[in-house]
Amino acid sequence: MPKIEAGSVREHRAKRLARLIDAAEAILNEDGVENLTAGAVAARAGIARNSIYRYFDSIEDLLELVVTREFPAWVTAVEDAIAAEATPRARAAAYVRANVEQAARGTHGRRASLSRGSLSDRVRQRVRDLHGSLHRALEGVVAELGPAQPELTTAVIQAVVDACIRRIDQGDDPAEVTSFALRAVHRLLAPDADRQ
Repeated sequence: MPKIEAGSVREHRAKRLARLIDAAEAILNEDGVENLTAGAVAARAGIARNSIYRYFDSIEDLLELVVTREFPAWVTAVEDAIAAEATPRARAAAYVRANVEQAARGTHGRRASLSRGSLSDRVRQRVRDLHGSLHRALEGVVAELGPAQPELTTAVIQAVVDACIRRIDQGDDPAEVTSFALRAVHRLLAPDADRQ
């Protein structure tokens, strides 16, 4: 039986997969997607080339793992932020703030760039499905708010989030972007009397 590098086979596999994803990310960042090959990933991770296919079936699958790596933690952070608030308006602000904060913490810009140019239709669909879980969370918050036009309200809040994430990806100060996003959503959700 091969020697494992952790306390259990499951931990060993998780560590190996993380090394492979780290190696793929490093190659993508340094050399570009055209140099992402099984041999390059195996060499960078220090794993035998024929062993890497125990962890994924193709380089396309590895790209999917790279692009979606941060998504579970991102979704959890957004859902936790929403759940921590007591009112629908505060939950809407939490949705905005948590998404912008996650963009500032991670590598969203690089992953988004990769998503736009290097993924198959199947992997792009997987990314859209993952974003759908965030969209459903926002729809739930907007439903609680009860606006006259819930779909439009959802779309505008998401547009603010998306625009602010793009600004962070382009290097804007995350604190300023977050503050702007929260002010914009507060104005959007303010009762008519507050708009004067």
